Amino acid sequence: MLYTLFNNEANKEDFAFGSELVFEYVNAFQRQQEAEMKEKAAAILQDQLGRARAISEAVYVKSIDVRNQALAKVGVSPEDIAKLNKVPLVVAVAGFVINIVLMLAMGNYAWLKATALSAGQPFTAYLSLTDVKFGTPADPSADNLYFCEGSGACSLSYLCAKQDDAATFSNGIPKYTPAEAWCTAKSAGSMALTLLWVGFIPGLAAMALTFLYAAKEIAIFQEIVLKVESQMNVSEATQKMVIAGCWGALWLFLFVSLTVYASMVPDSLGWGTVQLEASFGLLRFAFVLVSIFGALLVSNLFTLWDAGNVIEAWMEFTEAKLFSAKKALYLLLFLQLGLYLLLVVSYVDWSGLLIVLAGFYLDAKNKNFLLMYLVLVSISILFDVIHMASLPSSANMTPGEGFGASLFNVIFFLKFLIIGMIYTYEKYEKESDGEGGGAWNQLEMGGRDDEIAE
Repeated sequence: MLYTLFNNEANKEDFAFGSELVFEYVNAFQRQQEAEMKEKAAAILQDQLGRARAISEAVYVKSIDVRNQALAKVGVSPEDIAKLNKVPLVVAVAGFVINIVLMLAMGNYAWLKATALSAGQPFTAYLSLTDVKFGTPADPSADNLYFCEGSGACSLSYLCAKQDDAATFSNGIPKYTPAEAWCTAKSAGSMALTLLWVGFIPGLAAMALTFLYAAKEIAIFQEIVLKVESQMNVSEATQKMVIAGCWGALWLFLFVSLTVYASMVPDSLGWGTVQLEASFGLLRFAFVLVSIFGALLVSNLFTLWDAGNVIEAWMEFTEAKLFSAKKALYLLLFLQLGLYLLLVVSYVDWSGLLIVLAGFYLDAKNKNFLLMYLVLVSISILFDVIHMASLPSSANMTPGEGFGASLFNVIFFLKFLIIGMIYTYEKYEKESDGEGGGAWNQLEMGGRDDEIAE
Protein backbone atom coordinates (compact mmCIF):
# COMPACT_ATOMS: atom_id res chain seq x y z
CA MET A 1 0.00 0.00 0.00
CA LEU A 2 2.72 2.47 1.00
CA TYR A 3 4.86 1.35 -1.95
CA THR A 4 1.99 2.05 -4.33
CA LEU A 5 1.30 5.42 -2.69
CA PHE A 6 4.88 6.73 -3.01
CA ASN A 7 5.44 5.31 -6.48
CA ASN A 8 2.41 7.05 -7.93
CA GLU A 9 3.63 10.01 -10.07
CA ALA A 10 0.77 12.29 -9.04
CA ASN A 11 1.35 11.55 -5.40
CA LYS A 12 5.08 12.26 -5.85
CA GLU A 13 4.30 15.67 -7.33
CA ASP A 14 1.83 16.50 -4.53
CA PHE A 15 4.36 15.42 -1.92
CA ALA A 16 7.14 17.53 -3.51
CA PHE A 17 4.84 20.55 -3.80
CA GLY A 18 3.79 20.19 -0.17
CA SER A 19 7.41 19.89 0.93
CA GLU A 20 8.30 23.07 -0.94
CA LEU A 21 5.45 24.91 0.77
CA VAL A 22 6.64 23.71 4.18
CA PHE A 23 10.22 24.76 3.46
CA GLU A 24 9.10 28.17 2.19
CA TYR A 25 6.97 28.66 5.30
CA VAL A 26 9.84 27.65 7.58
CA ASN A 27 12.27 29.95 5.75
CA ALA A 28 9.82 32.84 5.86
CA PHE A 29 9.29 32.28 9.57
CA GLN A 30 13.07 32.22 10.17
CA ARG A 31 13.55 35.43 8.18
CA GLN A 32 10.80 37.09 10.16
CA GLN A 33 12.38 35.97 13.44
CA GLU A 34 15.81 37.21 12.34
CA ALA A 35 14.39 40.59 11.32
CA GLU A 36 12.61 40.93 14.66
CA MET A 37 15.80 40.00 16.55
CA LYS A 38 17.83 42.53 14.55
CA GLU A 39 15.26 45.24 15.29
CA LYS A 40 15.32 44.41 18.99
CA ALA A 41 19.15 44.35 19.03
CA ALA A 42 19.29 47.69 17.20
CA ALA A 43 16.79 49.20 19.64
CA ILE A 44 18.80 47.92 22.63
CA LEU A 45 22.04 49.23 21.11
CA GLN A 46 20.52 52.64 20.46
CA ASP A 47 19.19 52.74 24.00
CA GLN A 48 22.60 51.84 25.47
CA LEU A 49 24.33 54.39 23.25
CA GLY A 50 21.86 57.03 24.36
CA ARG A 51 22.53 56.23 27.99
CA ALA A 52 26.29 56.29 27.38
CA ARG A 53 26.03 59.70 25.71
CA ALA A 54 23.91 61.01 28.55
CA ILE A 55 26.42 59.77 31.14
CA SER A 56 29.39 61.20 29.21
CA GLU A 57 27.62 64.55 28.84
CA ALA A 58 26.83 64.60 32.56
CA VAL A 59 30.47 63.79 33.40
CA TYR A 60 31.66 66.49 31.00
CA VAL A 61 29.32 69.08 32.51
CA LYS A 62 30.44 68.10 36.01
CA SER A 63 34.15 68.31 35.09
CA ILE A 64 33.64 71.74 33.51
CA ASP A 65 31.81 72.89 36.64
CA VAL A 66 34.66 71.65 38.90
CA ARG A 67 37.21 73.33 36.62
CA ASN A 68 35.31 76.64 36.71
CA GLN A 69 35.10 76.51 40.52
CA ALA A 70 38.84 75.91 40.78
CA LEU A 71 39.61 78.72 38.35
CA ALA A 72 37.28 81.09 40.19
CA LYS A 73 39.38 80.69 43.33
CA VAL A 74 42.38 82.20 41.50
CA GLY A 75 40.37 84.90 39.76
CA VAL A 76 40.08 83.31 36.30
CA SER A 77 36.72 83.03 34.56
CA PRO A 78 35.62 80.69 31.73
CA GLU A 79 35.61 83.73 29.43
CA ASP A 80 39.29 84.21 30.23
CA ILE A 81 40.03 80.64 29.19
CA ALA A 82 38.50 81.35 25.79
CA LYS A 83 40.97 84.22 25.35
CA LEU A 84 43.99 81.94 25.61
CA ASN A 85 46.10 81.68 22.50
CA LYS A 86 45.86 77.94 21.98
CA VAL A 87 49.13 77.12 20.16
CA PRO A 88 51.45 79.06 22.55
CA LEU A 89 49.54 77.55 25.49
CA VAL A 90 50.12 74.00 24.22
CA VAL A 91 53.79 74.80 23.62
CA ALA A 92 54.10 76.26 27.14
CA VAL A 93 52.73 73.01 28.60
CA ALA A 94 55.22 71.10 26.44
CA GLY A 95 57.96 73.36 27.83
CA PHE A 96 57.00 72.33 31.36
CA VAL A 97 57.22 68.64 30.38
CA ILE A 98 60.59 69.22 28.68
CA ASN A 99 62.06 70.83 31.82
CA ILE A 100 60.83 67.92 33.95
CA VAL A 101 62.41 65.45 31.52
CA LEU A 102 65.71 67.33 31.68
CA MET A 103 65.73 67.16 35.49
CA LEU A 104 65.00 63.42 35.41
CA ALA A 105 67.74 62.78 32.85
CA MET A 106 70.43 64.71 34.74
CA GLY A 107 69.99 62.75 37.97
CA ASN A 108 69.68 59.23 36.57
CA TYR A 109 72.19 56.33 36.43
CA ALA A 110 71.44 55.30 32.88
CA TRP A 111 73.65 57.47 30.70
CA LEU A 112 76.09 54.71 29.87
CA LYS A 113 76.09 50.94 30.17
CA ALA A 114 79.46 49.20 29.88
CA THR A 115 81.57 46.34 31.24
CA ALA A 116 84.29 47.28 33.74
CA LEU A 117 87.06 45.06 35.07
CA SER A 118 88.24 44.42 38.62
CA ALA A 119 90.84 41.71 39.33
CA GLY A 120 90.13 40.27 35.90
CA GLN A 121 86.40 39.85 36.58
CA PRO A 122 83.88 41.71 34.37
CA PHE A 123 81.12 43.77 36.02
CA THR A 124 78.26 45.65 34.39
CA ALA A 125 78.59 49.39 35.03
CA TYR A 126 75.76 51.94 34.96
CA LEU A 127 77.06 55.50 34.70
CA SER A 128 75.40 58.79 35.56
CA LEU A 129 77.03 62.13 34.78
CA THR A 130 78.95 62.09 38.08
CA ASP A 131 78.84 58.55 39.53
CA VAL A 132 78.70 54.89 38.58
CA LYS A 133 77.01 51.76 39.92
CA PHE A 134 78.06 48.14 39.41
CA GLY A 135 75.66 45.23 39.44
CA THR A 136 72.74 43.68 37.58
CA PRO A 137 69.52 45.20 36.16
CA ALA A 138 67.69 43.84 39.23
CA ASP A 139 70.29 45.19 41.71
CA PRO A 140 72.45 47.89 40.05
CA SER A 141 74.58 48.45 43.22
CA ALA A 142 75.27 44.81 44.09
CA ASP A 143 78.94 44.86 42.99
CA ASN A 144 80.01 48.33 44.14
CA LEU A 145 82.27 46.84 46.82
CA TYR A 146 84.70 45.63 44.18
CA PHE A 147 85.40 49.21 43.06
CA CYS A 148 84.80 51.50 46.06
CA GLU A 149 83.70 51.46 49.69
CA GLY A 150 80.38 53.27 49.18
CA SER A 151 77.28 51.11 49.02
CA GLY A 152 75.13 53.56 47.04
CA ALA A 153 77.39 54.56 44.14
CA CYS A 154 81.05 55.08 43.28
CA SER A 155 82.17 58.59 42.37
CA LEU A 156 83.79 59.00 38.97
CA SER A 157 86.21 61.46 40.61
CA TYR A 158 87.29 58.77 43.09
CA LEU A 159 87.82 56.14 40.38
CA CYS A 160 89.68 58.66 38.24
CA ALA A 161 92.06 59.50 41.11
CA LYS A 162 92.84 55.85 41.94
CA GLN A 163 96.23 54.53 40.93
CA ASP A 164 96.17 51.94 38.17
CA ASP A 165 96.87 48.32 39.07
CA ALA A 166 99.59 46.91 36.83
CA ALA A 167 98.15 43.36 36.78
CA THR A 168 97.48 42.05 33.27
CA PHE A 169 96.31 38.91 31.51
CA SER A 170 98.80 36.73 29.65
CA ASN A 171 97.90 38.56 26.44
CA GLY A 172 98.78 41.92 27.99
CA ILE A 173 95.19 43.19 28.56
CA PRO A 174 94.82 44.95 31.97
CA LYS A 175 92.81 43.14 34.64
CA TYR A 176 91.49 46.48 35.95
CA THR A 177 89.68 49.30 34.17
CA PRO A 178 92.30 52.03 33.52
CA ALA A 179 91.87 55.26 35.49
CA GLU A 180 92.08 57.11 32.18
CA ALA A 181 88.74 55.61 31.14
CA TRP A 182 87.10 56.82 34.36
CA CYS A 183 88.65 60.27 33.88
CA THR A 184 87.28 60.42 30.33
CA ALA A 185 83.79 59.47 31.57
CA LYS A 186 84.06 62.09 34.31
CA SER A 187 85.05 64.82 31.83
CA ALA A 188 82.18 63.88 29.48
CA GLY A 189 79.69 63.94 32.33
CA SER A 190 80.94 67.27 33.74
CA MET A 191 80.78 68.95 30.33
CA ALA A 192 77.27 67.63 29.61
CA LEU A 193 76.06 68.61 33.10
CA THR A 194 77.40 72.16 32.69
CA LEU A 195 75.75 72.56 29.29
CA LEU A 196 72.44 71.19 30.55
CA TRP A 197 72.33 73.47 33.59
CA VAL A 198 73.15 76.48 31.42
CA GLY A 199 70.51 75.35 28.91
CA PHE A 200 68.02 74.97 31.75
CA ILE A 201 67.93 78.79 32.05
CA PRO A 202 66.54 79.47 28.55
CA GLY A 203 64.31 76.41 29.06
CA LEU A 204 62.58 77.99 32.06
CA ALA A 205 62.46 81.35 30.30
CA ALA A 206 60.94 79.81 27.16
CA MET A 207 58.22 78.08 29.20
CA ALA A 208 57.34 81.19 31.29
CA LEU A 209 57.41 83.71 28.43
CA THR A 210 55.39 81.46 26.14
CA PHE A 211 52.72 81.04 28.82
CA LEU A 212 52.57 84.79 29.47
CA TYR A 213 52.22 85.44 25.75
CA ALA A 214 49.40 82.87 25.53
CA ALA A 215 47.59 84.31 28.57
CA LYS A 216 48.20 88.04 28.04
CA GLU A 217 44.51 88.69 27.33
CA ILE A 218 43.56 87.47 30.84
CA ALA A 219 43.27 90.29 33.37
CA ILE A 220 45.61 88.92 36.06
CA PHE A 221 48.39 88.34 33.52
CA GLN A 222 47.61 91.36 31.36
CA GLU A 223 48.91 93.70 34.09
CA ILE A 224 52.29 91.94 34.11
CA VAL A 225 52.59 92.11 30.33
CA LEU A 226 51.57 95.78 30.21
CA LYS A 227 54.16 96.70 32.88
CA VAL A 228 56.90 94.93 30.94
CA GLU A 229 55.86 96.59 27.69
CA SER A 230 55.66 100.07 29.23
CA GLN A 231 58.79 99.96 31.39
CA MET A 232 61.05 98.20 28.90
CA ASN A 233 59.41 99.59 25.77
CA VAL A 234 59.07 96.08 24.31
CA SER A 235 56.89 95.77 21.22
CA GLU A 236 54.94 92.63 20.32
CA ALA A 237 57.38 91.87 17.51
CA THR A 238 60.26 92.00 19.99
CA GLN A 239 58.36 89.74 22.38
CA LYS A 240 57.98 87.16 19.62
CA MET A 241 61.69 87.38 18.82
CA VAL A 242 62.66 86.91 22.48
CA ILE A 243 60.36 83.89 22.87
CA ALA A 244 61.68 82.31 19.66
CA GLY A 245 65.24 83.08 20.79
CA CYS A 246 64.72 81.28 24.12
CA TRP A 247 63.42 78.18 22.36
CA GLY A 248 66.29 78.36 19.89
CA ALA A 249 68.84 78.62 22.71
CA LEU A 250 67.30 75.63 24.50
CA TRP A 251 67.35 73.62 21.26
CA LEU A 252 71.01 74.52 20.67
CA PHE A 253 72.13 73.61 24.20
CA LEU A 254 70.36 70.25 24.01
CA PHE A 255 71.92 69.46 20.65
CA VAL A 256 75.39 70.46 21.80
CA SER A 257 74.99 68.46 25.03
CA LEU A 258 74.00 65.33 23.11
CA THR A 259 76.84 65.73 20.62
CA VAL A 260 79.53 66.58 23.16
CA TYR A 261 78.65 63.74 25.54
CA ALA A 262 78.42 61.15 22.75
CA SER A 263 81.80 62.23 21.37
CA MET A 264 83.62 62.47 24.73
CA VAL A 265 82.63 59.22 26.45
CA PRO A 266 85.32 56.49 26.51
CA ASP A 267 85.15 53.77 23.88
CA SER A 268 85.54 51.07 26.54
CA LEU A 269 85.80 50.55 30.29
CA GLY A 270 88.19 47.65 29.85
CA TRP A 271 85.97 45.05 28.20
CA GLY A 272 83.88 45.56 25.06
CA THR A 273 82.36 48.90 24.08
CA VAL A 274 80.10 51.33 25.91
CA GLN A 275 76.40 51.72 25.17
CA LEU A 276 74.34 54.91 25.48
CA GLU A 277 71.38 54.23 27.75
CA ALA A 278 67.95 55.56 28.71
CA SER A 279 69.01 58.85 30.34
CA PHE A 280 70.76 59.84 27.14
CA GLY A 281 67.53 58.74 25.44
CA LEU A 282 65.51 61.06 27.70
CA LEU A 283 67.70 63.94 26.59
CA ARG A 284 67.16 62.87 22.98
CA PHE A 285 63.41 62.74 23.65
CA ALA A 286 63.53 66.29 25.07
CA PHE A 287 65.44 67.43 21.99
CA VAL A 288 62.77 65.98 19.69
CA LEU A 289 60.01 67.67 21.71
CA VAL A 290 61.82 71.03 21.54
CA SER A 291 62.28 70.61 17.78
CA ILE A 292 58.59 69.82 17.20
CA PHE A 293 56.97 72.32 19.52
CA GLY A 294 59.56 75.02 18.86
CA ALA A 295 58.90 74.80 15.13
CA LEU A 296 55.14 74.82 15.79
CA LEU A 297 55.44 77.94 17.96
CA VAL A 298 57.70 79.87 15.56
CA SER A 299 55.46 79.06 12.59
CA ASN A 300 52.46 80.30 14.60
CA LEU A 301 54.12 83.48 15.89
CA PHE A 302 55.42 84.59 12.51
CA THR A 303 52.65 83.05 10.35
CA LEU A 304 55.10 80.97 8.32
CA TRP A 305 52.57 78.46 7.05
CA ASP A 306 48.90 78.12 6.24
CA ALA A 307 47.06 76.05 8.83
CA GLY A 308 44.04 75.57 6.58
CA ASN A 309 44.91 71.97 5.67
CA VAL A 310 45.50 71.08 9.32
CA ILE A 311 42.16 72.60 10.30
CA GLU A 312 40.46 70.70 7.50
CA ALA A 313 42.02 67.42 8.65
CA TRP A 314 41.04 68.13 12.26
CA MET A 315 37.44 68.87 11.22
CA GLU A 316 37.35 65.61 9.28
CA PHE A 317 38.52 63.77 12.39
CA THR A 318 35.97 65.43 14.66
CA GLU A 319 33.13 64.89 12.19
CA ALA A 320 33.83 61.16 11.83
CA LYS A 321 31.25 59.02 13.62
CA LEU A 322 32.34 57.83 17.06
CA PHE A 323 31.77 54.12 16.42
CA SER A 324 33.21 53.94 12.91
CA ALA A 325 36.27 52.44 11.25
CA LYS A 326 37.43 55.90 10.18
CA LYS A 327 37.39 57.29 13.73
CA ALA A 328 39.08 54.13 15.01
CA LEU A 329 41.74 54.45 12.30
CA TYR A 330 42.46 58.05 13.30
CA LEU A 331 42.74 57.08 16.97
CA LEU A 332 45.02 54.12 16.24
CA LEU A 333 47.32 56.33 14.16
CA PHE A 334 47.42 58.98 16.91
CA LEU A 335 48.21 56.30 19.50
CA GLN A 336 50.95 54.77 17.36
CA LEU A 337 52.44 58.23 16.71
CA GLY A 338 52.59 58.89 20.45
CA LEU A 339 54.27 55.53 21.08
CA TYR A 340 56.84 56.18 18.35
CA LEU A 341 57.59 59.51 20.03
CA LEU A 342 58.15 57.78 23.38
CA LEU A 343 60.29 55.15 21.67
CA VAL A 344 62.86 57.90 21.00
CA VAL A 345 63.95 57.33 24.62
CA SER A 346 65.37 53.95 23.51
CA TYR A 347 66.14 54.60 19.84
CA VAL A 348 64.80 56.42 16.79
CA ASP A 349 62.59 54.19 14.62
CA TRP A 350 62.11 55.86 11.24
CA SER A 351 59.24 53.52 10.33
CA GLY A 352 57.14 55.98 12.32
CA LEU A 353 57.14 58.16 9.20
CA LEU A 354 54.75 55.62 7.65
CA ILE A 355 52.05 57.26 9.75
CA VAL A 356 52.42 60.32 7.51
CA LEU A 357 51.55 58.20 4.47
CA ALA A 358 48.55 56.72 6.28
CA GLY A 359 47.43 60.20 7.31
CA PHE A 360 47.70 61.52 3.74
CA TYR A 361 45.75 58.53 2.47
CA LEU A 362 43.00 59.03 5.02
CA ASP A 363 42.78 62.75 4.24
CA ALA A 364 43.11 62.62 0.43
CA LYS A 365 41.48 59.19 -0.04
CA ASN A 366 44.10 58.44 -2.67
CA LYS A 367 45.21 54.95 -3.75
CA ASN A 368 48.86 55.97 -4.24
CA PHE A 369 49.32 56.69 -0.54
CA LEU A 370 47.44 53.51 0.36
CA LEU A 371 49.67 51.41 -1.89
CA MET A 372 52.89 52.98 -0.55
CA TYR A 373 51.75 52.51 3.05
CA LEU A 374 50.75 48.86 2.60
CA VAL A 375 54.01 47.92 0.84
CA LEU A 376 56.29 49.73 3.29
CA VAL A 377 54.46 48.67 6.43
CA SER A 378 54.59 45.04 5.23
CA ILE A 379 58.37 45.31 4.86
CA SER A 380 58.67 46.95 8.28
CA ILE A 381 56.66 44.11 9.86
CA LEU A 382 59.14 41.54 8.49
CA PHE A 383 62.08 43.48 9.96
CA ASP A 384 60.15 43.86 13.22
CA VAL A 385 59.81 40.07 13.47
CA ILE A 386 63.58 39.72 13.10
CA HIS A 387 64.13 42.39 15.76
CA MET A 388 61.69 40.72 18.17
CA ALA A 389 63.51 37.41 17.74
CA SER A 390 66.81 39.06 18.71
CA LEU A 391 65.54 40.65 21.93
CA PRO A 392 66.97 39.25 25.20
CA SER A 393 64.78 38.05 28.04
CA SER A 394 63.23 40.72 30.23
CA ALA A 395 65.35 39.61 33.21
CA ASN A 396 68.50 40.65 31.34
CA MET A 397 67.15 44.03 30.26
CA THR A 398 67.75 47.35 31.98
CA PRO A 399 64.63 49.41 32.79
CA GLY A 400 65.33 51.54 29.71
CA GLU A 401 65.67 48.50 27.46
CA GLY A 402 62.52 46.95 28.93
CA PHE A 403 60.61 50.20 28.35
CA GLY A 404 61.71 50.29 24.71
CA ALA A 405 60.88 46.62 24.14
CA SER A 406 57.38 47.06 25.59
CA LEU A 407 56.69 50.06 23.36
CA PHE A 408 58.05 48.18 20.33
CA ASN A 409 55.73 45.22 20.95
CA VAL A 410 52.65 47.46 21.23
CA ILE A 411 53.61 49.36 18.06
CA PHE A 412 54.12 46.05 16.24
CA PHE A 413 50.62 44.76 17.03
CA LEU A 414 49.07 48.16 16.26
CA LYS A 415 50.31 47.78 12.67
CA PHE A 416 48.03 44.77 12.18
CA LEU A 417 45.09 46.59 13.77
CA ILE A 418 45.64 49.58 11.49
CA ILE A 419 45.77 47.39 8.36
CA GLY A 420 42.59 45.64 9.46
CA MET A 421 40.88 48.94 10.14
CA ILE A 422 41.93 50.26 6.71
CA TYR A 423 40.34 47.20 5.11
CA THR A 424 37.15 47.70 7.15
CA TYR A 425 37.01 51.38 6.20
CA GLU A 426 37.54 50.66 2.49
CA LYS A 427 35.08 47.77 2.45
CA TYR A 428 32.18 49.24 4.37
CA GLU A 429 32.53 53.02 4.76
CA LYS A 430 34.61 54.50 1.94
CA GLU A 431 31.80 54.68 -0.63
CA SER A 432 29.56 56.70 1.69
CA ASP A 433 32.44 58.82 3.01
CA GLY A 434 33.61 60.34 -0.25
CA GLU A 435 33.24 60.34 -4.00
CA GLY A 436 35.19 58.28 -6.46
CA GLY A 437 34.96 54.85 -4.84
CA GLY A 438 37.32 53.09 -2.47
CA ALA A 439 41.04 53.14 -2.93
CA TRP A 440 41.10 49.45 -2.05
CA ASN A 441 38.74 48.71 -4.93
CA GLN A 442 40.84 50.91 -7.23
CA LEU A 443 43.88 48.80 -6.39
CA GLU A 444 42.03 45.58 -7.16
CA MET A 445 40.68 46.95 -10.44
CA GLY A 446 44.01 48.45 -11.45
CA GLY A 447 42.42 51.86 -11.63
CA ARG A 448 44.63 54.75 -12.68
CA ASP A 449 45.10 57.88 -10.59
CA ASP A 450 47.82 60.23 -11.79
CA GLU A 451 47.28 62.82 -9.10
CA ILE A 452 49.19 62.29 -5.88
CA ALA A 453 46.63 64.08 -3.73
CA GLU A 454 43.32 65.76 -4.12
